[in-house]
Amino acid sequence: MLTIIGNKELHALIQLSGRAIREFLSHADASKFKGEAHLAITSFQANPADFTDDKLIAYGSDTKQAINHPARIEIRGKTAHGAAQMVAKGIWGHKRSHAMAEINHQCKELGFGILLKLAGTSSIEFNVAGVDKSVAIYFLQTEFEKVLKEMDYKPGPKINSGVSKTVIAADGDGTIYDGPRVGVLPTLAESPVREPLCAYLSAGGIFMLVSGNDINRTFNRVIDALPKETYCRFLISANGGAELVYINAQGKPKPVSGYRQQALDVSHDKSHRQSLDMIYIGDDGSREGNDYPAFKAVGFQKSVLVAQEFLPEYDPGLRAGYAGGLLQGTRKSIEHFLSSRV
Repeated sequence: MLTIIGNKELHALIQLSGRAIREFLSHADASKFKGEAHLAITSFQANPADFTDDKLIAYGSDTKQAINHPARIEIRGKTAHGAAQMVAKGIWGHKRSHAMAEINHQCKELGFGILLKLAGTSSIEFNVAGVDKSVAIYFLQTEFEKVLKEMDYKPGPKINSGVSKTVIAADGDGTIYDGPRVGVLPTLAESPVREPLCAYLSAGGIFMLVSGNDINRTFNRVIDALPKETYCRFLISANGGAELVYINAQGKPKPVSGYRQQALDVSHDKSHRQSLDMIYIGDDGSREGNDYPAFKAVGFQKSVLVAQEFLPEYDPGLRAGYAGGLLQGTRKSIEHFLSSRV
């Protein structure tokens, strides 16, 4: 089964999401919101004609268009047959969960096999049912040697992941680099995580960035910070888990063979999974958040939660691995993981 949302479903999701975004913006009290939420609400109420479906659509690979519009419908990984992922951004606060539930109900009535997830503070992610951040982890657990061979993995001076199967997987925004703001897209190069992550990669460890974001945009946020000799140790899964790429010797992203076609089937087959020395670092401990499937895939005992605070709605099972501190928590966690493996 492919990880791509078909064109029929994509068209309907755009209509449902556009309607939900406009419904929220038309009734929201701008005085109760700050930042990009306040901007989106006041902009809509001043000129609602700028928020039609056609004008809300942005393509994930167009970074400038995406980060400058706080309310938008992002189409990610577009192909002739559909898209890897769609994201509706522009509903803040408790109304977002209500909107997601309503759209989910409508999808079921239409017979669509679509999975909806909350992300960030104002986004709803749409993927083919079964596609989430766990899929890339299960695929790597099943096809580890094959993936290492394809990415031309070379051991480092202190870690041979081909033998030890050492992997760090982690979320992007708020975990590896700061989250985006209007007009600003923070990168790994300016993150406190850069130094320990590069040290880990240089030692020989494999890192897999597991992002809910657009895959090309995610790649562009990390590539300039990586030493060239570590390209062969870096994987990126993005578009909500719909795609997986490695970085070749020329510094270009290359799709892992068979991932789009096989990853969903592999994720349901437990018989060939192998045990990896893998942890997952993420900043959202809620059951509805997009990090939760990844936490479950590696196991709570190998999960590191770097949320600013441990909220009441978080799964208590994640308490043992709670580090806090967002980027600083990730930095310390990678430093600890590296020192324990060298």
